[in-house]
Amino acid sequence: MKNCVIVEDEFTAQEVAKHLAVKYGGLNILGTFDNAQDALKFINKNEKVDIVFLDIHLPDMSGFSFLENLASTPKVVLVTSDKNLALTAYNFDLVVDYLVKPLQKDRFMEAINQC
Repeated sequence: MKNCVIVEDEFTAQEVAKHLAVKYGGLNILGTFDNAQDALKFINKNEKVDIVFLDIHLPDMSGFSFLENLASTPKVVLVTSDKNLALTAYNFDLVVDYLVKPLQKDRFMEAINQC
């Protein structure tokens, strides 16, 4: 079973990601965070994080800044409502997929399979 962390400031999107991760992805959720700073601290201290579902637009820093400050190397699935940043996202080696909200079960499963 893979361990994941969800970094999402929108409550509804966070709940959808948690539901899909557990029910369909068989993932173990180590934590959910609504801000990047707390998530970074947790992930950088925890080597057991395999996958990070990361929103790009967070209140305290962008998802791209988050990636630049990440000390560990989990697989990252970006989750956003902004379709225009996909090319930028793939400049980061950790990014394995780019999901556009609202999350769909089939695309979510494709992302997990890439991890």
